Amino acid sequence: MKKVYPIFIFVFFACLIWAQSLYALYETKYVYEYYEPNPKPENAKISPWGEIKLQYDDNMFLDSSNEKSDLIVTLTPGITAYLPFSDNLLTFDYHVDFIRFMDYSSQNTTNHNVFGNLQLNWRDVTFNIYDNFIRTFDRPSTEDVSRVKRDDNRAGITAGVQKDRLGIQIGYENFRRDYKSDPVYDQYDRTDHRYSFMVTHQTFPKTKLLLEYDFNQTRYDNNTARSDSDYHQILVGAIGNLTQKTTATIKTGYQFRNYEQTSHPDFNSWVLYSDIVHTFSDKNALTLSLSKTAEESTYGANNYYDVTSASGTFDHFFTPKLLGFITGLYQIHSYPIETTESGITQKRKDEYYSLGVGLKYYLQKWLTLTLHLEHIIRDSNFSTFDYTQNLVTLSAKAVF
Repeated sequence: MKKVYPIFIFVFFACLIWAQSLYALYETKYVYEYYEPNPKPENAKISPWGEIKLQYDDNMFLDSSNEKSDLIVTLTPGITAYLPFSDNLLTFDYHVDFIRFMDYSSQNTTNHNVFGNLQLNWRDVTFNIYDNFIRTFDRPSTEDVSRVKRDDNRAGITAGVQKDRLGIQIGYENFRRDYKSDPVYDQYDRTDHRYSFMVTHQTFPKTKLLLEYDFNQTRYDNNTARSDSDYHQILVGAIGNLTQKTTATIKTGYQFRNYEQTSHPDFNSWVLYSDIVHTFSDKNALTLSLSKTAEESTYGANNYYDVTSASGTFDHFFTPKLLGFITGLYQIHSYPIETTESGITQKRKDEYYSLGVGLKYYLQKWLTLTLHLEHIIRDSNFSTFDYTQNLVTLSAKAVF
């Protein structure tokens, strides 16, 4: 399997050389618009698309000592539809991942992803109704090392009104997680109900200030094994252009999360959610995400872990068709309840690092090649949870 690295690099750069010979046929402006959100289409549009991905994983089971490598092939056909009517828009996407492991065929799986969104506009009022269903065998989070088959469904509705500078939005979201064919994970089946209310004010020409209140209920199917909880969250922040070249959504505040079982610690802490994009020029852009919150846990008696996260991507166009990028992620996971591993009793704390570099080549506006190299480390105060992982991914995606 160690020979996979040069094979990937050879194939990728052979494709680049071939593509470079076609370079003069295409327009020479930079292609940031290729991956920016599509503007609202004026006419109905149905776009079949497909992606093939080859990935080498040198520690596919995320083991601390007994590392196993494999070559993974993923074939993803999909279809996206945009159906505008009057001032409204119906969006639909469905794709399926056929994932095959060359050595460990027991890990073979098929994932399904269905997404739909209906946007209704009437005068100053906007409604959004959405649903996203995923049937997957992927790991639920960076906390987990096991691939577990599950169904996730996230559905919701928002209603907003904008009058002059004042905006009001209310919303409801339902999240359902249902693990399949794994009795160990059945205890984590749950349903979340989230209610939100937000007020915005156009304080500056291109920036809105906001005040938000959220109420969330988490209900486990088996609430004797896991504790149900409620939380209240109050946030303040801003949305829009912070500078001429910087756009952001920043929200911070306090969360009061109460667990019904008194033996489980509550989470009462400040929280942060932020996404920032800074465009240096038509060739360079930086995307940053910073957050601090609590996530539901599957480890021991811990119902949650406190996660602080920072991630970023820096993009640079070497030529109008060749994009280079650097990705990074750093997380701290802190658990509130002491556990015992290998005779040591303490509160678990993990640090998670990820650093990646890659190239993306736009052969045409509808066809891209991507090479991505990524190095991942999890460093825990329990050494049994330590691991390192290297991924080499080559993919080609076509959107028709």
